[in-house]
Order: sequence, then structure tokens, then C-alpha cells
Amino acid sequence: MPVTVFVTDGEQRPALTIVRALGRRGITVIVGSDAQRSLAGASKYCARHVTYPSPYDDRAGFDAFLQRFVSEQRVDVVMPVTDVTTHAVCANQDQLRRHCMLAVPTYEAFERVTDKARLLEHARRCGVPVPRTHVVDCAARLGDVIDRIEYPAVVKPVRSRIPTPGGWVFGSVHYADSRACLERLYQTHESLVSHPSLIQERIVGPGVGMFAVFDRGEMIAEFSHRRLREKPPAGGASVLSESLPVDPRLREFAVRMLGPLRWHGVAMMEYKQDARSGDLVLMEVNGRFWGSLELAVAAGVDFPFLAFQLAQGIRTRPAGDYNVGLKNRWLLGDLDHLFLRLCRSPRALDLAAGAPSRFSALLQFLHLAGPKLHYEVIDTDWRPFARELRLYLGAIGRRFVRDTHGPAVTPQ
Repeated sequence: MPVTVFVTDGEQRPALTIVRALGRRGITVIVGSDAQRSLAGASKYCARHVTYPSPYDDRAGFDAFLQRFVSEQRVDVVMPVTDVTTHAVCANQDQLRRHCMLAVPTYEAFERVTDKARLLEHARRCGVPVPRTHVVDCAARLGDVIDRIEYPAVVKPVRSRIPTPGGWVFGSVHYADSRACLERLYQTHESLVSHPSLIQERIVGPGVGMFAVFDRGEMIAEFSHRRLREKPPAGGASVLSESLPVDPRLREFAVRMLGPLRWHGVAMMEYKQDARSGDLVLMEVNGRFWGSLELAVAAGVDFPFLAFQLAQGIRTRPAGDYNVGLKNRWLLGDLDHLFLRLCRSPRALDLAAGAPSRFSALLQFLHLAGPKLHYEVIDTDWRPFARELRLYLGAIGRRFVRDTHGPAVTPQ
């Protein structure tokens, strides 16, 4: 009997990876998005695209849509992609499970890892190394800790996505190299003024990811990668990454942290490897599919299919070892990385000391081919890349017009 999967957040690259991975196995995939068209919806493996209320701006509307859609359309499995839609699915999973199958953690477990302050405390108790961290309830309480801050420091909201009664506020990572800079951040950024935040020591070194699938607290699949380039360059989405063998320490840390939570489904643990000491230090845990999912699938660990099977109550493990040393490149994201490196100063980009020069950045970008280089989005399934490129060129054109002509001036 045919099985139908509903994948949310069709504009996200991991959604495209999921659609292709499941579609190539003959599974019917419906893609949802808050826009009329989407990246994953352009894939030939997408059976149908649906538009739903924005989960970022209309939480209640999205929740109502999802309940109605899975019951009326006889959806078998729902796969949320972002923090926001995964939050919605976890929060409403008891009602959703009446109509479909899920592989998501409990709401309490998801909240535990999404709230970075709670996560770091949990990680400490589990013996997982974390950065020196100060928790600030709001800007008015900055004075409680400011005399104890060491610079440079990293400032971030406790949550990457902050829930509000109507929708969600996006929180960004900032860097402060002085007390004056720190005070200025807490005066000018709403996510820091009114919401809890963290001030952490800055760990300089490569980003290392540990990815896993858990079945009620037992890890059944694993993968690891190193971030080679990111957008923005100081830290963000991976635009070039490389598969690594799983470090036994990271495997142990994952089991210590997520095992007691009886974690169910996928998870991504993000670390920085301190360039001074070599220590792996936990940055965050994402309880959903991650940005570089394509690398894992290309290397031989089909996380979308594993999660699909887990939702159905089928537990399988990947057969054999995955391809180590494979590099995954998101070309247009890498192009953005290059533009930023060439057009902005290291200070403006908050780059750490020792970052490659502009010339080195250009040479690294020009390595366009190699025996173990895989391109994300670009595929024989060509329509998603055509859509991505069209939108990218359109954004560049609009930026050029704005920068060249400036805002329109109304005659007096």
C-alpha cells in the first residue's frame, strides 16, 4: 500500500534532501511551505506542494492547518524540518498521532535541548565540556554579570527562535570585544533587551558536528563532519563541510546527554574544537534535521529514510561504513561567503585572529572540482537549483538597484 510523507519547510535545503532521499525510494512526498512555491517543492520527487499559514507569524493557524491536513489527506508520516515546525509537532504530537506517525522527541526533551541555558546545565551534569557561560535574564540584569565577563565574548539569545504569543522572534549571535561593545549590544537588539540570553567565552577553532538517530534513548545511527567554510564567515550555516569518522568522545557525549531524555528521532550536536587545547566544546544541540544533511546522505547514511522507518516503528541500522573525506558544497552559499570575505574587513565580519586572507579565500573558492567533492542542490533533478539560482540573481539585482539609486525621495 502506498505511503505518503508530509515534509514541512519546503524552502529549506534539508527539506530538499529529504524529498529526494525518500522520493528515490518510491515514497510519495508532499511538500509544505508558507510560500506558493519552494525549493523542495520544485523537485521532480515532490508529488504535491501545499501552502500553509506561516508558523513564524501565525502559530495557531499553522497548528490548525497541520491537524486538519493530516486527518483529511490521510498522511502517513509527518517530518518537520526547522526548530519552529518541530516545536509545533512535538507540542501537538498526542493529537497528531491519532492520524499519522512521527519520529520526534517528547515536548519536554525538545524544550530541554532548545533552551540553551537548560541544555548547558544538563550537559555539565552529564560531564560534557561547555563554554564558560553567564545567563542574563534581560538587559536590565546585565549589571549582575558584566564585571565578570572576559573578552572576546559571544552573545546569543537563550533560544535561536524565541516564541511569542503570535509568532516567533529570530535571535542572532553577536560578538563583543569590550565592555562598551557589550553594553551597546544590550541596548540595541530587541532579542537581548527583553529576553534571556547567554554571554560565553569565544572558542576559536573548527566546527565539528555529531549527528544521530535515537530510538527511545538508544542511538541507532551516527555521522560526523567538520565545517570548512560557513556563512557568515565567523560562524553560521555550513557552505563547505567534510565527513569525518565519529570521534568516540562525541559518541559517548551524545549517549550521555540524549539517552536519559529517551530521545526519539534525529539530533545534531554542534561542537567547536578549541584551537589552543584541542578540546571539543559543546555549542548547541538541534533536535531536528540539520543544514548539512545532504553530506550525510551522499556519504551513505540515509537519515531521512531511517527517520521514516523509525516513525513506522521499524528500527534499522545503516549497513557498513560511510564515505569519510567526502566534501559537500553549497555553491551559492559559498559564493556569499566569498563576497563577504572580499568586500568586508575581518573586523567587520568578527573574524578571529588567524583567519585566511582575502586572497587565500579566493583561491580556496576556486577549487571547483575534485574526486570527493559533492555539490548540494545541484543535481540531475535540476529544477530546485534553477529556482535557487533565479532567486539568488534576483536578490543581487534588487540589492544593486538599492545600493546604486538609494531610497526614493519624495519631492517637497
